[in-house]
Amino acid sequence: MDSISMKPDKMHEFAHAVARILIASYFLARASGMIIDPNGMGQFLAEAAVPDYLRWPNAGFELLAALAILIGFQTRMAAALLALYLFWSSFILNYNPGDAVAIGAFWRDLALIGALLMLFSHGRGRYAIDNLIEGLARGQDSPEDPQEHERPERMPREIERIILTRPSSPAEQPQEG
Repeated sequence: MDSISMKPDKMHEFAHAVARILIASYFLARASGMIIDPNGMGQFLAEAAVPDYLRWPNAGFELLAALAILIGFQTRMAAALLALYLFWSSFILNYNPGDAVAIGAFWRDLALIGALLMLFSHGRGRYAIDNLIEGLARGQDSPEDPQEHERPERMPREIERIILTRPSSPAEQPQEG
């Protein structure tokens, strides 16, 4: 049986892109639901004593932030803002210790916040529109690795010099005394 092999860097890049797509698709579906069935969300918001006029800004914000995450445009900012928005909206709408369904929704939202914070901490990844924009701004036809210029050297030059000039055998070491 043949096994599928993939280099670790490529696998990391692929997994990052898939995670970004999955996170964004959840919020796209949620925003679409608010737009397609405004009465269902309006009823839910009315029960939570949230003004009806906030439904459209919520849907618009979730839609724009999800699209930004999906295509990799300003991913860190979109993920951070969406995590902050999701925390407060979930706390206001779902935090009800006496209701098991509401608490389940609250914990689901906390898990999504964790995913958004991971996206915030790792950035946009290789397959993102921001990389294409930066590549075109530099006059390149294809994007390069976005973290290439941010990666530290493998070994600082001073440590490398010490290691390379250190005597390799005890006979070569200077005698004290």
